[in-house]
Amino acid sequence: MNTNTTHTDTNTEVAPVAKRNYKKSVMELYNEAVEQHIDSKKSASQISASGNEFQGLNKMILNDTQKEFGYKSNKWFSKKQMDEAGLVPISEDDYGVILFSTKLKDIEGSNKKEKIMTYWRVFNEDSLELIPV
Repeated sequence: MNTNTTHTDTNTEVAPVAKRNYKKSVMELYNEAVEQHIDSKKSASQISASGNEFQGLNKMILNDTQKEFGYKSNKWFSKKQMDEAGLVPISEDDYGVILFSTKLKDIEGSNKKEKIMTYWRVFNEDSLELIPV
């Protein structure tokens, strides 16, 4: 299952969020996160399974999720990293946490740029277990 997706318009799809019983569009999640978090420098470090530290908005989203669910670990796995490590979510209702990145891309044939948003899901180490044998 490929969870990396690039969108160039604001028409959004519904994306379930970690163990919550409601659904919001990707843009709603993004806008909500931006509005709620202005200063990411005060938050604890959050790292990917590969050892890279998350920055800015994504760091704040992960800090909030860690507090909300009481996770002790600050290590997060993408779907690919989970597959490589032989891990699966403990709960079937865990959809992970959606993170975002944006970049500007040149529009071919013009001097304009468009904003491209990419999003993907990550799962906290505490919410994962080895694939049962």
